[in-house]
Amino acid sequence: MNNEKYKSTIGFTDLLFNILVGFAFLFIIAFLLIKPEAKKADFERKAEFVIVMEWDHDQPDDIDLYVQDPTQNKVHFRLPITNFMYLDKDDLGYANDVVKNVDGTVTKVNINREVVTIRGIIAGQYIINAHYYSSREWSRLGQLNTNAYDSIPAVVASKQVKDKKKPLTVKIELHKVNPYTIMWVGEKTFSRKGQEETFVRFTIDKDGNQIGDFSYREKKFVVPYVRSGMISAPVIADEPAGAATIESGTEESHYGAEGVGGSTGF
Repeated sequence: MNNEKYKSTIGFTDLLFNILVGFAFLFIIAFLLIKPEAKKADFERKAEFVIVMEWDHDQPDDIDLYVQDPTQNKVHFRLPITNFMYLDKDDLGYANDVVKNVDGTVTKVNINREVVTIRGIIAGQYIINAHYYSSREWSRLGQLNTNAYDSIPAVVASKQVKDKKKPLTVKIELHKVNPYTIMWVGEKTFSRKGQEETFVRFTIDKDGNQIGDFSYREKKFVVPYVRSGMISAPVIADEPAGAATIESGTEESHYGAEGVGGSTGF
């Protein structure tokens, strides 16, 4: 019996070729069906400089950012917009980082941060300060927690709160947007309410370019306001016209939280 016809590999070769063509076709179809990953939108910040201050995210303390421009005007929690400077948010620490949802649960954003955006260029020197405004204790709903101190005098309670506080690390970054670069980064330790520190001074020309070196000479923006023998809300030295009055200027009065507004004894 002649088996020569069974020795041909043409049929097997055709089968392999068809299989390969099929796989190639399926690969092309699969490749066409793959959806490219959606590109994240690039949110361009229209600004010249951005100043970011952060402190211990797990602490309830309230640190305030102050920036003075070459015209001697200052942006801060009671004057969040002045000239080309804008304060994004007055962060009170824990107090305005919590939201009570409709189902009764609580959502907390564990971030302590204030940001000042400088949207235009004014040639001259800028000064960046931070001030330790409050070391209050807050409940999990962002309300002032006084339960632990109801039975003892306020002065003693305040001292106990202060004694148990650990020092805070406050960090400030200075970003230049066009072209982007981190110009300066620094940290300082804050250990008491009322403490104010000048972090840095920098000078720019009309094009936004830095002139000379950074300077660290201190300048105070906040002085205590004494009324009826008590130290009340801080006053901003040389505050420009249009700023809120002392009576309406306490930070908590901006938010109207129950048990918070109008309290200035801490």
